[in-house]
Amino acid sequence: MINFLRSLFTYKTIKLHSFGRTDTGKVRQQNEDSFALRPDQNLYLVADGMGGHKAGEIASRLAIEEAIRAIPIAELKRSRFSPDACHHLLMEAFRRANNSVLAYGDKHPHKAGLGCTLIGCLIMGNQAHICHVGDVRGYLIKGNSMTQITSDHSLAAMALGSDEKQPKNIVTRCIGASMDNNPEYHLRELASDDQLLLCSDGLWNMVTDADIAKIILKAPTPEIACDQLINQANEAGGRDNITAVIVKVE
Repeated sequence: MINFLRSLFTYKTIKLHSFGRTDTGKVRQQNEDSFALRPDQNLYLVADGMGGHKAGEIASRLAIEEAIRAIPIAELKRSRFSPDACHHLLMEAFRRANNSVLAYGDKHPHKAGLGCTLIGCLIMGNQAHICHVGDVRGYLIKGNSMTQITSDHSLAAMALGSDEKQPKNIVTRCIGASMDNNPEYHLRELASDDQLLLCSDGLWNMVTDADIAKIILKAPTPEIACDQLINQANEAGGRDNITAVIVKVE
């Protein structure tokens, strides 16, 4: 079953139009991906669960719920003009999300090992603050080009350029493990018509970056772009859960 959310939000002189969609895909029995659009906080999140039957779904949901709670609107109003404060809020959200998943595993030993990858984008003014762990990705579409903002925290990414081959699905940082693996942070300036894509590996493993960019650039709205991205991933085999969130500066 496909679930969707959408939102329209105006902050100062920047108007943000966001849409998200997730799909189980063609192979998996359940969807362990989660996402959230929080226009009241200018916060957008995607999580990809790990840990087997239902445990991954729980981890991704817990991580997103705790990340949202960690960024109260009152604190955002105080921090909105400070990039350092926004950075701190996101890092704290990831820390609390990690602790929440760890605590759940401690209370439910039969689900030990649950975890998730997570990406969060907090937009304040014309700045996008992005944190992530794992192989969920963030892309910036500016003009006629798309660039990957994030780097994959995975054994496969570490082996790039070498003769060594590693499984694609083993990550080196995640929520639900020690926070010695700190989230990666990026800051990007946004302009009119820029778009941000947050997605799980169920999308980028099935659809090339070139085709992702082509779909987003041609689609008239984030809603249509998300629909087409999900469809393309499923047409390519849909071997994993697929989630895409697009935020457009209008």
